[in-house]
Amino acid sequence: MGFGQDVIYIYICIAVLVLILVLILTGRIHQKKAAERMEELKKDIDELSSNSLEYKYNKASAFSKSNTDIMDKVNEITPQYKKCFEGIEACKKEQADTEAQLKHGKYKKNMEAMDHLEVSVQETDERIRLVGKTLDRILEKETKTREFANALKERFRNVKTVYTDNRMSFYTSKIYFDSRLQEIENDFSGFEEWMNASEFDKAREEGEKIAHEVDILSSQIAACPGLYGKAKAIIPQAMTEVMEHVEESEADGINFDYINVENRLNENKEALDLAIKKLDAGSIAAANDDLNEIADEVLKLQDEIAKEQNAVKEINEGFSSDIETIKETETELQEIKTLYAGVKDRFGLEDWSQRFTLSDEQIVDLKEAADLINNQLKKKDLPRVDIINYYHEFHEDTQGFRQQIQEMKQRLVGASSDEERAKKQLVKLELILNEVRLNAATHQLPNVSSQFEKDIKQGERLIQRVQVVLSHSPLDVKSLNADLQDAIDFVYKLYNNAKNLIGVAVMVENAIVFGNRFRSSYPSMDSDLTRAELCFQNGEYTRALKIAIQAIENVHPGVYEKLIARKDPAVMNQD
Repeated sequence: MGFGQDVIYIYICIAVLVLILVLILTGRIHQKKAAERMEELKKDIDELSSNSLEYKYNKASAFSKSNTDIMDKVNEITPQYKKCFEGIEACKKEQADTEAQLKHGKYKKNMEAMDHLEVSVQETDERIRLVGKTLDRILEKETKTREFANALKERFRNVKTVYTDNRMSFYTSKIYFDSRLQEIENDFSGFEEWMNASEFDKAREEGEKIAHEVDILSSQIAACPGLYGKAKAIIPQAMTEVMEHVEESEADGINFDYINVENRLNENKEALDLAIKKLDAGSIAAANDDLNEIADEVLKLQDEIAKEQNAVKEINEGFSSDIETIKETETELQEIKTLYAGVKDRFGLEDWSQRFTLSDEQIVDLKEAADLINNQLKKKDLPRVDIINYYHEFHEDTQGFRQQIQEMKQRLVGASSDEERAKKQLVKLELILNEVRLNAATHQLPNVSSQFEKDIKQGERLIQRVQVVLSHSPLDVKSLNADLQDAIDFVYKLYNNAKNLIGVAVMVENAIVFGNRFRSSYPSMDSDLTRAELCFQNGEYTRALKIAIQAIENVHPGVYEKLIARKDPAVMNQD
């Protein structure tokens, strides 16, 4: 019994110790949570204290001294502004009280105190946010104006940097640009004075003026180096080239006095000097206009010189050729007249007397025009550009007349060539007919020779018809060509048919001769060759050849292929 009581007592002691430990641990955990939460609240209160509300309020108050509208708004927001700082102080005091309570108070009371402090912080923070937003609206005009000013200053710095980096390219105009940059910097000082005086509308107006001046200056800085290059290098070089071209051309005999090149170049040089002075003085737009006008004038001068050079070149190269063309065409015209006299009756040509009269008149007109141009070319002071249009008309008339004469000659030569062609073709056709006639007589093919005779006579009649047309005068060229073509078609067709038919007949004869050697040995071959002979006598040469070849192939395969391959009938006689 005594031992059991001791055990129970020990268990009770252990339980009490555990409970004590749990209570101690729970208390420490609560203290830690409370301390952590208090630390977070202290951070929130510190953030409340570090707001920019005082800076904004003081700034707005300063602006309100010179602006009644801002003053009314500042006065209206002042009570709320004060409450914000009163709230901050209240939060700090409550923070100190809560921290003191944490050392002695219970966990529940401590948490309740921190809940109340957290609400106070949130209310104060919201009040600060609303007052700050109101102050931002009051300061909005100043903020936007300041942002505009900062952007404008940055742009001005960029423009100034570009100028500074390329200052040597501005030659004497550096004085002007240095002065303009300083003026704009002075304008910025005036802008800041308005800002400091809280006159934001006037400051904005001043800023807009500065922005306009910066835009102008920027475009001038961008354009000026290029204009100097144009004025000091490009245009002078173009003037030098113009003068060099003129000197070279004058050495070749071209006269440019009427263009007045030297005086015009001197005038442009004087205008160029004035344009450079305008650049030096900063009159960039005016200088640009002057330089464009000078450049246009130089280009115009180059164009006038080029036109005169081209006119001289074209006339020098073409006029002599045109004179030679007139001489050749005149000679050709005389040849046509002679040829016409010889063939007009033969071919029934219409009367060309009027044509020849007009052609003679055109020759005279062309010669007169050539003399006129030649006389103008002798006048050294007469611009060739004044002659070129008249020369173009003369050249076109010369070429047109030459074409006209060539067409007349072609017509006469064409008529004669048709007759010559017909005569040559008749000789060929007669030779072909003789060959057909000779082949038919040589082979004496049954049932064919008579047909050949008929066809030969028909060919002779067609040839005779062409000869009759040729014998008539004037010659009917249209009928001649039609009849000649009929004769050509018939005779060549007859020649081809005769050649093919005789070739087949010869092969039939050779095949039958070869097959006769086996008739006594092969009754079937004897029968087939007899049929082939009957077909041959009846003029059925193709059928006869097929029968004879088939009969031979039955006895000696491959012989027919040898015959065709070698084209030699003697193969039929080989064993």
